[in-house]
Amino acid sequence: MADLVVTDDLVSLAHDLDVLIGEFQGALDFENDYATVWGQRNAELSMGDFADNWTVHRDEMVEAMKKLRERLRQCADEWARADAELSESLATE
Repeated sequence: MADLVVTDDLVSLAHDLDVLIGEFQGALDFENDYATVWGQRNAELSMGDFADNWTVHRDEMVEAMKKLRERLRQCADEWARADAELSESLATE
């Protein structure tokens, strides 16, 4: 067994980011579902303003998570490739 196992953790983190990205993107679906729950028009408008502002920040966070997910996948691929090359070099010597 290897002393250092990295690939599974990287793949797991990328999967976790997939879930988070889906949740953040799905939050847009709920944005207007609760408009009438607040009861008072001022509260409803304030929550609408918050939701609009949050959309901008959420979109930025989603883009950052997508970039991180891609980097994690690249790291996992490169780690697996390097591990395979090292293993092969040991087997042929």
